[in-house]
Amino acid sequence: MRRELAVAVALCGLAAVSPVALAADGGASSGPRVTMFGDSIADSLEYVPEARQLLGNGLDLRLELTPCRRLVSPGCAYQGTHPESVLDIVQASPLAALGNIVVVDVGYNEPANNYETAMAQVATALVTLGVEHVLWVTMREQTENYREINDIIRARARRWPQLQIVDWEAASRGQDWFNPDGLHLNANGAIGLAKLLRPYILAACGSDCQAASPLAAQLPKNVRSPLLHGTPLVGRLLTCLRGSWTGTRPIVFSYRWLRSGTVIAGAFGSSRRLRAADGKHLVACRVWAANAAGATPATARALRVRAAG
Repeated sequence: MRRELAVAVALCGLAAVSPVALAADGGASSGPRVTMFGDSIADSLEYVPEARQLLGNGLDLRLELTPCRRLVSPGCAYQGTHPESVLDIVQASPLAALGNIVVVDVGYNEPANNYETAMAQVATALVTLGVEHVLWVTMREQTENYREINDIIRARARRWPQLQIVDWEAASRGQDWFNPDGLHLNANGAIGLAKLLRPYILAACGSDCQAASPLAAQLPKNVRSPLLHGTPLVGRLLTCLRGSWTGTRPIVFSYRWLRSGTVIAGAFGSSRRLRAADGKHLVACRVWAANAAGATPATARALRVRAAG
């Protein structure tokens, strides 16, 4: 009863929220730092211990969740104040305070006609700071405004290799996870959100998350190796075929590209246009497969890149 009351209080805007960095047990964590920004939808994670444990297990999880949060503008009025924007917090934070993985679940207090510009400002600030992976959560499409915002999120993700979509709209469709408004989460919804996010975080985290405490799930196992597809020639496109994997579903995949065994900075997508710097080098891709239990890598056989002409 106490937990359900806390969730209800938070979602009605009656409880103050402050940023926290927690391990699964609620104490301090020395795992990889991951920061999550959210408004009153994601705020339920603060009040459902099972959800917080599932999401933060083995991680140094910083939760920047509060009702009324916006991307760039000060938030809507909440308890007599206007919450800081995501951009304000990012610009005031060193990389170590945010970590290499940032989750953004903000948009329910935003007009669609400003969202693309605001999203670009936040994404630019994160990438400029050095954040390597930005996981952007889609909205529940309860209104036309939220549908338009999702269209913007999907279009923007195609332009930013560091940005990956976490499709909450698709994952939550038909689920009994919500209060009567169809947006704010009950306890099961908070757990559902955590279950959706965790594999994406572990896949982005890669080797840094191999030490994360495993949960009751079977780790991904590679049963057919990744394969490079395409002509290894400067200017051509190579595609990384991820191979076949077993393990508890869902499994989320992320990619790193290597040049002569060294990870190429900023090269995260499943395809790579070969550059002059790749010429005469062995280029390979490494696939990270992640689920609730952890992350497992597998690397494709390297190909030697030929110079154009």
